[in-house]
Amino acid sequence: MEKLAFALVTAARKLKPYFQAHTIIVLTDKPLRRAMSNPKAAGCLALWAIELSEFDIQYRPRTAVKGQVVADFIVEFTNGEDRGAEESPQWSIHVDGSSNRQAGRVGVVLQSPEGDTVECMVRLEFPTTNNEVEYEALIAGLDLVKAAGAEKVIVYCDSQVIVNQISGEYECKGERMKKYLDQARRRMNELKVKIIQIPRGENEQADRLAKTASAVHMATIGNTLSFTQLSPLINVVDVQELDPQNDWTTPLTSFLKNGMLPNDKEAARKLKVQAARFVLIRDVLYKKGFSRPYLRCLGPEEADNVMREVHEGICGNHSGSRSLVHKLVRTGYFWPTMQKDAEAYVKACDKCQRFSNVIRQPPEELTPITAPWPFAQWGLDIMGPFPTAIRQLKFLIVGIDYFTKWVEAEALATITEKNLRSFVWRCIICRFGIPRILVSDNGKQFDNDSFRDFCSQLGVRNHYSSPAHP
Repeated sequence: MEKLAFALVTAARKLKPYFQAHTIIVLTDKPLRRAMSNPKAAGCLALWAIELSEFDIQYRPRTAVKGQVVADFIVEFTNGEDRGAEESPQWSIHVDGSSNRQAGRVGVVLQSPEGDTVECMVRLEFPTTNNEVEYEALIAGLDLVKAAGAEKVIVYCDSQVIVNQISGEYECKGERMKKYLDQARRRMNELKVKIIQIPRGENEQADRLAKTASAVHMATIGNTLSFTQLSPLINVVDVQELDPQNDWTTPLTSFLKNGMLPNDKEAARKLKVQAARFVLIRDVLYKKGFSRPYLRCLGPEEADNVMREVHEGICGNHSGSRSLVHKLVRTGYFWPTMQKDAEAYVKACDKCQRFSNVIRQPPEELTPITAPWPFAQWGLDIMGPFPTAIRQLKFLIVGIDYFTKWVEAEALATITEKNLRSFVWRCIICRFGIPRILVSDNGKQFDNDSFRDFCSQLGVRNHYSSPAHP
């Protein structure tokens, strides 16, 4: 059914103008309409049913044979090679992995074309994330199936991120994840691999092996293979770790000392403009200033030591981030992220959190509310005209209490000042007592001498607001 539905969806995508302009009749001897309209349909069928719902499609039983002969011929012609591949021996792999505080765990289940099953669990003795463990499981499964002599493999994985990154639908951003992706693709290029995402419930065997591998003392279950991996499969050595001096001062020092520029023209131009504010004295970088001496430029480690000494050293007084930055500049030091680093350092200082003054200022501005006095302040407004009803009623006058949100409304044929006074007297005053304030817009029905005299005789304040906020 999924193949038939996919064929119909492909035709609708290719011939969308014809599907939109005409009624489409689908001739088939399969219950395709019932499968597409089944409320219990899930996965691809449900998505395709929603996609095809915009077209006028009628399903009829197949009576002619001529058109079906052409369709059968195309199917046999295009899938001849694929059917030959299915007949050849093909291995299947189920992989799963996850990490916790103790260790990472990997579970791999290999199934040969003859139906033999090989189980393997690997314990990872290094820090890693859940996505990285999934890649470790995939790479370990590919290595095992290659050692077994397989050429064609189907990989079943329950991680949506890993499957979509390998297929190219998701972008891989992290450096470590990119290295894992390169390792996986390199092994997949050596074999004929097809990766499929499956629900977690269909991957229970590999998940059981991964949970067993996470135990403190990993026990071997039957003929299950068990390994302990001490290092990741990727090279985690970074360029900056090999050269600790490779920080923000390195490009400036290289340009001022040797005239080295980046290959990018825009980056080279920015470096030249930035280097005009720095000077190199005895291989030490300083920043120029208009009204102050040269400031010594510091790397990350030196900046952390200087900031700690100035903030809580022998002469430190645990000042705030802004004062700390001024002290560092007066002491004669500079780096680009001084303000941000100082804020993070002050927030993380233990003594500052324990003994600083308690800030009693509210985190946001106080929002004034009306006094808790029910039925003391009413908002009046006129709505309409609406379609004429019985007795020529087409307007609506509404009164809302500001505190309880109680609503009083009455339909009117005309919105005269007399009708408004009658509504206020019968629906508000006689029911809830004399209010303190009546809030209305500046309509002529409310802003006139007669209505003002009516309010003043009762001792009610008539407050006018803008028409948008009555």
